[in-house]
Amino acid sequence: MLQHTAKQIYTAITEATCILLIPHQHPDGDALGAVTAFAQWLDTLAKNYAIFCSTAISAQLNYLDHINEISEDPQLFQQNDLDLIIVFDSGDLRYAGVDTFIANIAHPPMIINIDHHKTNEHYGKLNLLPKQASSTSEIVYDFFSLHAVPITPHMATSLLTGIIYDTDNFTNAATTPHAIHVASKLVNLGANFNHIKERMYKDMPFDAFPLWGIIFSRLTKHEPLNLIYTYLTHDDLEKHQVHEDAMSGLSNFMNNIHDGYAGLVLKGTKEGTTKGSFRTTRDDVDVSTMAQHFGGGGHKKAAGFHIEKPIEEALAFVLKELDILFPHGILQTE
Repeated sequence: MLQHTAKQIYTAITEATCILLIPHQHPDGDALGAVTAFAQWLDTLAKNYAIFCSTAISAQLNYLDHINEISEDPQLFQQNDLDLIIVFDSGDLRYAGVDTFIANIAHPPMIINIDHHKTNEHYGKLNLLPKQASSTSEIVYDFFSLHAVPITPHMATSLLTGIIYDTDNFTNAATTPHAIHVASKLVNLGANFNHIKERMYKDMPFDAFPLWGIIFSRLTKHEPLNLIYTYLTHDDLEKHQVHEDAMSGLSNFMNNIHDGYAGLVLKGTKEGTTKGSFRTTRDDVDVSTMAQHFGGGGHKKAAGFHIEKPIEEALAFVLKELDILFPHGILQTE
């Protein structure tokens, strides 16, 4: 924890008049866990605040306290007394979906950037970026602990949701001793661990299972890079009447395949664009460099991107670019 920066952030929050909290667009369990825990703390300070997200919120996470208070109204950026924006779990303002909104503010407020991604662009006046953290929710827990903020059971549930999400239920490389220690503390503070597991891992509709089968049937190995990939179209979701939330574990599932150096999942959106997720379990592969090439980012072993191409074009484009980017393969050498 960067204690000096954390203390500056605490001071900025206590002195702020109007605060806007922002998770990244298409927010996951970590982004929402961190932002809802923070909102609950601001309640105890009697702060004037709002939560903005540029896209809809997953129904899978509607058990989180304050989740229904998240707004998609861009007018929140035009509040006359807005003097502090806090962005959670986003490597840049584009990924947060708010770069244009902030650029149009006549008198831009201070921006605080709280994130754990290796590729973060340090876009805030204050940047709390301990890259070794498993999740942004873990960072928020450490921030609360540093300042002796009482953590209620609802806050603990929010933060544990974030840690479980980003560690894939304590199974991926983000699972550090500190992450496990924090999770234990949160359970002791009243986090509803069983409810989180039920909602995140045992809440899949029947119609999602045939669709998973179709996606697995598309698994292909790109031999030049030993990259295993598959894809999911928006038409797939509509045909099977399945929400994208039911497919959220697909990228992490790719880590179970040991015949490739890395995995790639492409998902088509209703807007005709494509989201991509890279995963690897190898220490000699850095998928964040791949994602950065397409305007994204993330961690060494888990990263993502979003490109303005339909999925068929995106697949061909991504594979071609990767072949050019890594002519000698994706394994790192000393």
